[in-house]
Amino acid sequence: MSGFTTNILILGKTGAGKSTLVNYLYGKEIAVARAGRPVTEKGLHRHEAFPYRNMNIVVWDSWGLEADKAREWWNDLREQLTQESGKPDIKDWIHTVIYCFDAKKSRLEEYEKEHILKPLIDMGYRLIFALTKWGLCSEEERNAARKVLAEACPEFSQIPVESVTQRLRSGRATEQQGRNDLFREICLNLRGNLMYHLRIRTRDYMKNAVSRAEEATIRTFDRETGFFTIFGDDLKAKLEDEARRNYLREIREVYSVLRNNLSLIDGMCVEVIRGYTGIDVSEKLRELSRVLDDIGDTRIQAWDNDSAEYAATIITTVITLGFFSFFRTSVYRDEFVKKLQEVSSKLTGDLESFADNLDRAEAGVEQEIAKKLVSFR
Repeated sequence: MSGFTTNILILGKTGAGKSTLVNYLYGKEIAVARAGRPVTEKGLHRHEAFPYRNMNIVVWDSWGLEADKAREWWNDLREQLTQESGKPDIKDWIHTVIYCFDAKKSRLEEYEKEHILKPLIDMGYRLIFALTKWGLCSEEERNAARKVLAEACPEFSQIPVESVTQRLRSGRATEQQGRNDLFREICLNLRGNLMYHLRIRTRDYMKNAVSRAEEATIRTFDRETGFFTIFGDDLKAKLEDEARRNYLREIREVYSVLRNNLSLIDGMCVEVIRGYTGIDVSEKLRELSRVLDDIGDTRIQAWDNDSAEYAATIITTVITLGFFSFFRTSVYRDEFVKKLQEVSSKLTGDLESFADNLDRAEAGVEQEIAKKLVSFR
């Protein structure tokens, strides 16, 4: 098997065909004799990897979703997804979520939309809908199933799937279908899935990084000041330097983490697309890397200059309120914190602008890759 592994999570209501889909993907009865916890036990269950083209596929699934246990089911799933997506290596994340939708019933419950699908999307997961039991459906039922999903989640793909071959009472036989289509969608959409998830993670990381810088600077203020404190030039310079270093350290870390994650995603996508289609998209991805480097280097230099200016403004503003007195009160600290929060807000806005620029650059790259891959869809 190759060195690259992609992790797929299969979800759905009880009876939607999750277990038969897992067996179909593996080409054998695997869902019952799983390597892990029993089918009925709560949590995520990991199956052994199997090879497909130049990849290893690892399928995860969960206990079935039922209306009266939807909250418990989601809380359990969210906890484990947060744990998996919080791992530092992208290769350990859940890369794709396949949601089993019973096409025969052609119904998406309100609790599924509001308490399962929407939270999954908000966490950064793009979905592939597997329209299960497709071979059992009439044309009317198939059209109804497509319409329901198109109205609820128009941005996500739908793949008709029939996991078993069987002869019906009417004499008609169903034929397995959808396995290759699902894998194709997983392969060709891998980058979009990972980038979508990464953008949400990065924005959260940005906010946390700025918050850490703010808190570290406030701790310095508290450590360096007391009841008897002369707020002269030495203290002013120390606070300015500490504020500048705290913010710049966190900003550089944001960029470094983002750049490393993008490099990993680039490598994974080049390998998967080349293995599946024979097409090399590495040059298109290098274009995005160059854009990132240009934007990142420019913004870090700007943040370096701006943070020094912000820090000086904070300290100077607060000192003019009376910091040259021989004692401080909570009023001085409150004003310091208020000004520091203004800096945090400004830098958060700058980071969001940086992320927006990357989104636009990424959209252009994805369009170019999509043109190359159009014949495989």
